[in-house]
Amino acid sequence: MAPEFDVPPIGPRLAGSPPLSVGALAADPPGTVQLALFGVSLAVHRALEADGCRAHRLLAVSFGEIPALTAAGCCSTADGARLACRLGQVLTGRGGGMTLLGTGPAAAARLIAAAGPGAGAVVVACVNHSGETVLSGPLAGLSVLEHSATARGIPARRLRLPFMSHHPALTREARAFADFAGRLRLTGPRRPVYSVVSGRFHQADTDLPGALSACLIRPFDLPAVLGAGLTDASLIVEAGTGSTLTNSVRRIDPYREALAPIADGRWPTGPPAPLPSPRPGPHRTGHGCVAPQPDRDDPFDRDDRDDRAEARMSAGRPADDRARAIDVLTRLSGLLPPRRATEFGQLLADHRAGHEALRTDISAHRRLARLAASLPPAAEVVADPALLAALSEATALADPSLYQTFLSHYVLCVGSLVLLGGEAADGGGALAHARTKGSFMVTEIGEAGSHLEIRTEARFDPVQREFTLHTPDRRAAKFSSVAAFGLPQQAVVCARLLAGAQDGGVFSFLVDITGADGRPVPGVSVSDPIAVDALPLPYGLVRFHGARVPYGRWLADGAAIDPAGVLHDPLSGPDARLRRTLSCGQGLWATLPSAMAALSGRSAAMAWRFNAGRRSNGRLAPGRPLLEYRTQQHAVVGALAAAHSLRRTARAALSTWADLRASGAAPGPDPAMAFSPWAAVDRSLALHKAHSTRTAAEVIGSLQHRCGVSGHFDRNRLPGYLGFARAFDNAGGDNTLILLDAGRALAEEAEERARSGPPPTDPGALPTDPTDPEWWPAVVTALQDRLAADLAAARSSRAGAGHRDLELWNPLLEDALELGDVQARRLAAEAAAGGKDTDGRDRPVPQANDLAALDGLRQARHLAGPLLAAGVLAPSTVRGLPAAMDALCDRLHRALPDIVAALDPGAAVARSPLDGPDCTAALLTAHGAAPDTDERTWSTS
Repeated sequence: MAPEFDVPPIGPRLAGSPPLSVGALAADPPGTVQLALFGVSLAVHRALEADGCRAHRLLAVSFGEIPALTAAGCCSTADGARLACRLGQVLTGRGGGMTLLGTGPAAAARLIAAAGPGAGAVVVACVNHSGETVLSGPLAGLSVLEHSATARGIPARRLRLPFMSHHPALTREARAFADFAGRLRLTGPRRPVYSVVSGRFHQADTDLPGALSACLIRPFDLPAVLGAGLTDASLIVEAGTGSTLTNSVRRIDPYREALAPIADGRWPTGPPAPLPSPRPGPHRTGHGCVAPQPDRDDPFDRDDRDDRAEARMSAGRPADDRARAIDVLTRLSGLLPPRRATEFGQLLADHRAGHEALRTDISAHRRLARLAASLPPAAEVVADPALLAALSEATALADPSLYQTFLSHYVLCVGSLVLLGGEAADGGGALAHARTKGSFMVTEIGEAGSHLEIRTEARFDPVQREFTLHTPDRRAAKFSSVAAFGLPQQAVVCARLLAGAQDGGVFSFLVDITGADGRPVPGVSVSDPIAVDALPLPYGLVRFHGARVPYGRWLADGAAIDPAGVLHDPLSGPDARLRRTLSCGQGLWATLPSAMAALSGRSAAMAWRFNAGRRSNGRLAPGRPLLEYRTQQHAVVGALAAAHSLRRTARAALSTWADLRASGAAPGPDPAMAFSPWAAVDRSLALHKAHSTRTAAEVIGSLQHRCGVSGHFDRNRLPGYLGFARAFDNAGGDNTLILLDAGRALAEEAEERARSGPPPTDPGALPTDPTDPEWWPAVVTALQDRLAADLAAARSSRAGAGHRDLELWNPLLEDALELGDVQARRLAAEAAAGGKDTDGRDRPVPQANDLAALDGLRQARHLAGPLLAAGVLAPSTVRGLPAAMDALCDRLHRALPDIVAALDPGAAVARSPLDGPDCTAALLTAHGAAPDTDERTWSTS
């Protein structure tokens, strides 16, 4: 095609020696360079396919649209060459240029803004990754910005292009190119082509001339769109002479395998792993409708029996190659319309931490709004326990801080509106679609986690028929993640309602915290951020100084204030009202165990893969696999067993909550509140929350230790997951107070039974085989009954001696705390014993009974002291527990790769260097350092 455009034939020059460079072609007629790039890209693509590396999908980046569409069969090779030549001619003579900056888009934008008029019409044209941006515009403006960048220590290099591209000023050139392309024979792609510029797959009805011309005027942001194009990709190969795209992929997602065969000298061997086949049948939408069948290239359209292939962990271990991982995003595709699930997954995978100062870092809140665009209205999400739990898992795996933002907005803020009949308070739907960030304010900094005496006041004004919020002193300041200004925020605020002389108890009110400008509204003060390393969000203190709240923003829940200013509440009193107001916590306690099970499963999978490749340096057995050591087995395999039990506990919690919501039963007698309101709201759900958070923290902490120094690197996720689990020891209802109240209530119930009836019958002998999955539920139940009887007797004795209240309970608090913990373990043991032997997508978990038995033994060793002291187990049985664990580890050994795959929920959104065959190489690549065979990227003397 070269002669058609007065271009000399390029084939002989490309195939000659020495190799031809772009610089050598620069003086040739316009279109020569573009024809050469097109020919090389298509030649590399065809050579790869001839060697068996057939592409499942083609990724089109900028000029790469032309060879990609040609390779996909949208046009002939001749017409592809015509497009390449014509593009070079259309742009040549337009002027301008492009500059590569060694910094991210935010810094590039600040550089342009600081240059003012000197920058001219320069724009950010391309974002390659978080540390590399391309500017496009007039040469004078580029020169100014290059000097400014160099002065700030930012690398800047002019690209060898005699024109600019991806610039809005090229509309005339874009129209001319579209007209030319429209005269060629272009058809729909015969294999999927993902366009980085448009951020979507080309379809049969795509306007291809328009899509090609859009590359001249539209910018692209590779990190923002890459995930959707590479979903399920087992290998990414750059078809061309360079490695720019490969380097960007490695920076954006360092755990994917990416090759630039010409630049790197590594040619892929063999075909890439196959992509999953489509799944037949309809998908349920968030509105209860049946969605249309998705396109065959939809990354969330797959057969449950043919799950996404897990990335290879190490060569020579076929069991690893066969392993298949649960993907929580795949689970979401059954709960959301497939397109929305795809969008949600793409956004979720983009979880890099921002670099803004804490005071202005609202990245998690902004991301929440973007995620909300893929979800049904918030009230519908809250009304769907399965969807809410899956979203909790997904956000927690990707980024615990994002989960905390999701939890506060959806579960607690909107959940309160739904529970208390206050959905009308969100009249414009700002909370429903997360245009306004929602929070839940219950904790007062001076009183921390008890919440029995909330002191923030909501005084009713009978003249204006509205409320004014007051913070009586600094100890009553609310603590919440609202300290980042710049976005509108509302909060459900728990405050004591005062109507005249009446103290109506604690109600919830929907309150504006900031206005549309993101600044605090009149009557509201927000402190500077308070750093919380475990969950790095902009937390702060909030005080109210007469902030006005309309009557319609009172979440009255059936209560009312008559024209005379008298409060009428259908509930029995302040304690009942407090319990009802805080019942929004049920949604948290029901779904948080799902997130904790997911974190535990992900952590255990990473730790097993990492430790499976380690060798001992100890003098007892140098070079032997580290997992041959029993202590390492008990920790790592025991963590897998704990994760399995936690998943069953999570199902039980979710089922309990669904039953509570479905029954709508009227509340019974008011339970006593001694230490906090949480156990009185719902004891079993609160205990599930306490057990899952404490177990997850225990398991992840042990795994962090068993991974050595690698367990402490933030990029390996374990520190973030551990901080998250530990934070919820206090957050969401203080675990110690929950267990104290549960133990106290159980002892009082045992005392009442002892007074009113005959003693309970002997449950009979316990199972004798500790490796039997029924052994631990029987043992922990016997321990609970024994401890409850002992505590009831001690309480009765002290009450008979005239002790009351704190004087009665103070010496018994440790016993009550222990009893509450054992009760939580009993509920979890029952859930583990009675649960389905399946993973999160109802597929069988190999040797599930052995896993349940191993987790029981793990807990029994932890409770060896109480079990011996209560006489539930004999000393000889306790001494035999390690040997029983050894036997179970041996039985589980061969199935471990498949067990790991069945229990790992987050391979798609939460991979880390620990997952790879070479953790060190992955870690260095993630930090931009080349392997030690190439020291060009290392600092040397």
